[in-house]
Amino acid sequence: MAGPGPALTPMPSPGRALLRIAGVLTQLACGACLLIGTIGMVLVKQSGNGGTAPVAAWLTMAMAGLVFGGLIYRGGLVSMLVAAAIDAGFGIVLVTLEHDTLRRLLKILPPSDVATISDALRITGFAMIGVGAVCLIALPQGIRYARWFRDAAATRTAMSTARGFPPPPVPVRSSAYIIPAEHQPASRRRLYMVLGGLAIGAGAGIGVLVSSSRSGDASAHAPAITGSGSSGSGSSGSGSSGSGSSGSGSSGSGSSGSGSSGAASSGGGHSTQGVAAQRPVITPSVEPRVPPDAGVSAATPPDAGAVATVSDAGAVPGAGRRPADGSGVALKPLGSVGDLMLAQHAAIARADAKAFAALLAASAFGFGVDAGEVADGRDAVAAQLARDLGAPPAAGFTIESKALAIGEDRGHAWIAEQLDVGGAGREPRSFAISELAAKINGSWQVVALHWAIPVDDATAERLAILSRLPPLRAVADRQAGSGELDQAVRAAFASRAAFADAHSERIDAFNYGSGGERAHGGAAIKRIFTRLKSKFHIRDGARVVAGGAWDPAQSGAPWIGWAALNVDYTSKTRAGTDVTQTFRVLAVLIREASGWKIVQTQWSNGGPIH
Repeated sequence: MAGPGPALTPMPSPGRALLRIAGVLTQLACGACLLIGTIGMVLVKQSGNGGTAPVAAWLTMAMAGLVFGGLIYRGGLVSMLVAAAIDAGFGIVLVTLEHDTLRRLLKILPPSDVATISDALRITGFAMIGVGAVCLIALPQGIRYARWFRDAAATRTAMSTARGFPPPPVPVRSSAYIIPAEHQPASRRRLYMVLGGLAIGAGAGIGVLVSSSRSGDASAHAPAITGSGSSGSGSSGSGSSGSGSSGSGSSGSGSSGSGSSGAASSGGGHSTQGVAAQRPVITPSVEPRVPPDAGVSAATPPDAGAVATVSDAGAVPGAGRRPADGSGVALKPLGSVGDLMLAQHAAIARADAKAFAALLAASAFGFGVDAGEVADGRDAVAAQLARDLGAPPAAGFTIESKALAIGEDRGHAWIAEQLDVGGAGREPRSFAISELAAKINGSWQVVALHWAIPVDDATAERLAILSRLPPLRAVADRQAGSGELDQAVRAAFASRAAFADAHSERIDAFNYGSGGERAHGGAAIKRIFTRLKSKFHIRDGARVVAGGAWDPAQSGAPWIGWAALNVDYTSKTRAGTDVTQTFRVLAVLIREASGWKIVQTQWSNGGPIH
């Protein structure tokens, strides 16, 4: 009887360290893509931008990547090539994703957040391309391991199924080998399900949080204004901001300032040599609605979100003072920016041209809502604003301030506000408003303003392609008070790069987009404009006015001024073709140590938009 055969010995296998690394990285990368796709699906459904088919395809490929990432452990040419292709494909898509496309999809987020997400996606894209390269580098090892695995499996028929009793005709003393067991398929399927479930659950949760950030941004930042406003109670501030539009390039940090209402509306003292001592942008939060008969308090700036109607002319802050120029409207001196804002809201609620006029400097300038509205002088601007509002309801308009940003320096303030104006039985209309105000003869007055109806990017781009945007009224070349300021304005709007470079680093710098986007912080605005793939230039002329026009103290050395101009802005469509829109722009500039710098801009399409 034959003696027992040799002890079973394991069949040596080639190393597969690279296979394991490639498999782990592929599964992690595709899990991240599954997370991104889930968030993208929520945002697409929420915003209505784009279709769900590309996102569904993305999710399908991410799940396939999870599966093929697991198959990499076994080697094999096909599975490794497919995994490498999926990794590289995801990476290329993320790296080449247009900033404008991401901005449209994430329009509910502050531009600074969009910029951060864009950077993160680009980094993720390069990392995924690297994972694809690792898969290719591991190919030789995978091929060797797959060949060994097949050969070892082929010898299984020569193994004994019961030790010492091999099937004939294999000799009793022949060698027998053990093939290392692979992970159980059931456990691997459970791993895929866990990874996929975690990614989908986390993505859906993040997507819901992101999509609800518009209503939640009121409490997302530090307080900006406290105290009583037009609704009678103070609240914390919001740093709400939005993505830039194709014409605005608006973007920024979305930072909000903090401080009491008194500090928020106090005078200047801001240094133009740096930003450390400058007051942050003020972005008040949402206040509860007040009854229609509520009066208007002049104690603080109006809190964003406050709603009020004004039926008593005595509720207008400043009632009793008669302007020195004899305009005929009696107002008390407006001692703070808050007084000015509340008085404006009161005048808007009544669509009262005379009340408007009392809040304007004699040489005031204004862009109106429609493309042909360019007004010079107090009475013309007041009549233009009343015309844009139309006849008020019997009880007056209801005013809701949705967002407010104020920067101050030495008795001057640049202000931007989103104001919803409605009334009994009327749909609210949203106005984007920016202005430069100054303390003249002891009372705050507006020297230049810009009113517009926000137009979303998709609508504006479509109308531009069809040549159906209303043509803007030309702005004639005119400069008053400073040739250096005029040169600075023309240089700043000569190109996108020059515009980015011309922005002040101040944290109270502000950019208002044509779609109603709000961007805070000079550094962030510069960064985003640097990244935009667009170009622009002045279309016709530029109206440039330095501070000496309303402030005798600046007659010899102006340090603040404004400019009004039309700008041709060219960007790429989704099809890769050029499309040009003409925007109206009101810019506020101040003189810093390095020269004239922009602290506020507003871009708009002229109406009416059909």
